[in-house]
Amino acid sequence: MTDSVAATAEDYSNEAEFLGHPKGLYVCFTTELWERFSFYGMKYLLLLYLTKYHLFADEAGLDVLGSYAGLVYALPLIGGMIADRFLGMRKSVLFGGILLSLGHLLMAVEGFQAINYAAGTVLTSDLTLASGEVLAAGTVLSEAITFRDTEALKVFYFALALIVMGVGYLKPNISTIVGKLYAIDDPRRDSGFTIFYMGINIGSFTATLLCGWLGETFGWKYGFGAAGIGMIFGLFTFMYGQKFLMGHAEPSEPEKLKKSFLGPINVEWSIYLLSLPVLGVLWVLVQHEPVVLLTQNVFLIIAIVGLILYSMVHTKQDQNNTVAYTIAGVAAVGALYAVAVNLHFIPGSESLAENVLYGSIILVVGFVIYGFVTHNSAEFGRTVVLMILILSTIVFWALFEQSAGSMTLFADRVVDRSIGSTTFTAAQFGSLNAGFIMLLAIPFAALWTWLAKKELEPSTPVKFGLGILQAGLGFGALVFGAQHPDQYGQVAMIWLILAYLLHTTGELCLSPVGLSAVTKLSIPNVVGVSMGTWFLATALSETVATRIGKMAAIDPHSVEVIDSASALATYTQLFEFLMWFGIGTGTIMIIISPILRRWMHGIH
Repeated sequence: MTDSVAATAEDYSNEAEFLGHPKGLYVCFTTELWERFSFYGMKYLLLLYLTKYHLFADEAGLDVLGSYAGLVYALPLIGGMIADRFLGMRKSVLFGGILLSLGHLLMAVEGFQAINYAAGTVLTSDLTLASGEVLAAGTVLSEAITFRDTEALKVFYFALALIVMGVGYLKPNISTIVGKLYAIDDPRRDSGFTIFYMGINIGSFTATLLCGWLGETFGWKYGFGAAGIGMIFGLFTFMYGQKFLMGHAEPSEPEKLKKSFLGPINVEWSIYLLSLPVLGVLWVLVQHEPVVLLTQNVFLIIAIVGLILYSMVHTKQDQNNTVAYTIAGVAAVGALYAVAVNLHFIPGSESLAENVLYGSIILVVGFVIYGFVTHNSAEFGRTVVLMILILSTIVFWALFEQSAGSMTLFADRVVDRSIGSTTFTAAQFGSLNAGFIMLLAIPFAALWTWLAKKELEPSTPVKFGLGILQAGLGFGALVFGAQHPDQYGQVAMIWLILAYLLHTTGELCLSPVGLSAVTKLSIPNVVGVSMGTWFLATALSETVATRIGKMAAIDPHSVEVIDSASALATYTQLFEFLMWFGIGTGTIMIIISPILRRWMHGIH
């Protein structure tokens, strides 16, 4: 066996095992644990930090959270492709780990706390605004002004850009390395991924508790700094443990990396250098949520329509006519929709992103109807079902991801977070999801196995419906709790805990089977594209989640004068909408599941 590439996974297993698994598994386990520690350690602090320290309005803070989270889940697609074609997984993880460490450490640069000057305030000293305008001492302000540390915010946005790119390089490839450590038919493979998955949740659970406590108790820089230190631990762990990967994470064509690309600079270093200007693009994008949302919508539409078109062409003998008719039909639908909106024949929006989304729904529905009229193949039916499942996940994750947005603000502002002499921070409630997963993942897996033996296991569409339904019921728990506040107008934390429990059980119904569904329902030679579409939908749902959260946005400058009852009513209205939306969508999925199962043509 060479120093760079192991012969087979079996060779590696025989050479370096610990507790019955390759030692490389524990390297990946520890690296991912610390990476998730850093990620979740700052995620649940992010919105609180922006609204309480830099005094962002809720809407502005949610925009930043939406852009960041949407990009974090979209960039791994590109990072995975770069690793596959060029860098290999080991180099990609190392580069991503370095970027993540730098990004998380820069998050600790908080600058001075923002100051809000109410209208009518008489300035006691000169005040320089972000535009450069100087207001002299003695000026009476005609309108409210929030004075922020703009230089610190520039560093903050750059830190987010580093984290987004770091996750893009690291996240998809660390998981792939785990799979490479085992032969396809190795019976230890599933248990190996279970151990790895536990690392993710341990990191998430501990980070949200520790960093959430440090950030809100001692200062934001301590919470963010702790997350950064965790990532550095993960990076050094991976650097030390590279030898235990025994070459399974190396580039498939290492000689390609040595070729000159930018003058004397080879391909490998060109990739690293060309990533730097991309950081500038990401720095801009995290500050412009509408651009992120529009881009996500466009690419998701292209992916869904492309996959459906491919399934039609792939199964139709007269392929040229199929393509021509389909393109013409798509163009006609798009043109008619645009004209109808502009002439106000149908309701539209001033937002280009929203118009693209509405138009795409009409387009895809028409596309599917056309396909069923002209095609009757198993591959087409399965592709349609897969696209429906992928679109349904946007609903689930848009509900689920309220946890870092509206649910965190709800916990901060109207939940009684005390038990005896102990008071939990709002950010710490984010640990409940990981905690419940660690408790329930194995029982749920055993439940599906037990039901399968009795031929009672629900089909994949039913599981998706149950997952979305439970997400809606989670908000039902919050609505019920909000209707029964204590004498101080605060909601008992048990209802928030119950909401997290229901969201987690919903996740266990939908998320684990989702990736399996992609591999089973996709046409074999486009599985990668289908998987990319799945993750792109997840990225879109992150941005959609923050848009939905704006329905309960409160200006933090006026929080002190808004009584608890008013704030509670605002959140209750949002949660009631989410409750019925989740219950309704989940119910529809269950109702149409027999049709979807028939279109799956024997795939369970």
